[in-house]
Amino acid sequence: MSEPGLPEGAHTSSWYAASLPEALNKIRPSLNGDDSCEVCIVGAGFAGVSAAYHLARAGRRVIVLDAQRVGWGASGRNGGQLHPGFRHELSWFAERFDDNVAFQVKTLGEDALAHLDGLIETHAIPCDRTHGLITACRTSADLDDELASAAVAQERFGCTPIEALDQSATEHALGTGGHVGALRDRAGGHIHPLTFVTALAKEAEASGAVFHDRSEVLRVDAHDAYVEVIAPNGNVRADHVVLTGNGYMRGLHREMDARVLPITNFIVATEPIGAGRPGGVLPNNDAASDTRFVVRYWRATPDGRLLFGGGEKFSTSFPADIEAFVRPYLAEVYPALQDIEIEHAWGGTLAITQKRLPLIRKLAPRITVAAGFSGQGVINAPFAGKIVADALIQDHAVLDLVSRFPCPAFPGGKALRGPVLFLAMSYFALKDRIG
Repeated sequence: MSEPGLPEGAHTSSWYAASLPEALNKIRPSLNGDDSCEVCIVGAGFAGVSAAYHLARAGRRVIVLDAQRVGWGASGRNGGQLHPGFRHELSWFAERFDDNVAFQVKTLGEDALAHLDGLIETHAIPCDRTHGLITACRTSADLDDELASAAVAQERFGCTPIEALDQSATEHALGTGGHVGALRDRAGGHIHPLTFVTALAKEAEASGAVFHDRSEVLRVDAHDAYVEVIAPNGNVRADHVVLTGNGYMRGLHREMDARVLPITNFIVATEPIGAGRPGGVLPNNDAASDTRFVVRYWRATPDGRLLFGGGEKFSTSFPADIEAFVRPYLAEVYPALQDIEIEHAWGGTLAITQKRLPLIRKLAPRITVAAGFSGQGVINAPFAGKIVADALIQDHAVLDLVSRFPCPAFPGGKALRGPVLFLAMSYFALKDRIG
């Protein structure tokens, strides 16, 4: 189903869609008739496109089905920020497993970033890869926590030191006040996510992967010897199915539905204001986010706009006026920009898990899922695609590791988990407001 006001298959009215290179703005034919393959992938976002790329390069016959088109969902709409690692500190993994698992998770995070950068370099993908990620702390307690976590990561697990910024340096780096300090990670940064995912799809096609746009999957029927993927105008019979539609896959598998919850998030892009350049906001062209529970995140674009994300809804509906919804959050962080002209405003559906760790595992002998990236999919979702592809090519080691990540079902069942989460998130949002 297309969004209200958008033609069928059209990208949302984002700055990303407006700046997508014409050579990558391609609509593929829909599935028309029955077909067969070794691996059928449901969802043409970061994870699905990456899995198709790696499987096709290994000689597997791959078909990718998407209800809209490549990068139409969260992969082409997100903040584009590169947050290395996962939503939990390495000490968290050590406490729940052991130090050996924590070190493996550290290596996993490093490999995921290297995988992304390697794809960009190998294929000269023009996605504006920029280095520098600032975590801006609103309170002294937040700053103490961030510094303590960085120290443990460095001293106990050998992570690269993170640069600490005092209040004055933070104000200069962000081009605004309101924060007591910050940490800067030089490995992180930002990219143009829609350019990345569409360019990678083009490379997957060059290796033989077949993509079908506007081919919504209605049902996945597992049999002993094969899996049948049912679409409106044809079916695909495959040896294996990979579910990578993230927040857009409701009803395809009960276990996935119980563990992966779709939510919506919203972004605006200002008129060009010299952002990311000396003398402007974010003069070093860092990406930034803060320590609120309901996080704000922002960065500059190559043409000098400020791209700012803020506000979530725990449903798949959008506010009637996205610009009006996000503007107060922008004004919180940049009071001087409260009346700035907004030229693009859009939203998207992502997916979270209860522990904010991705659900990457086999759901059945012939069905694998990679979803629930919980806001850190720009690095981790493409790598998840590689993990799944490697497992289907008989290297199960990393899939076995990530399958151990705890991803319990949300409480309250399908009917109640949304309201329960809404109440919990409302509580944390109130704590954000009162500090």
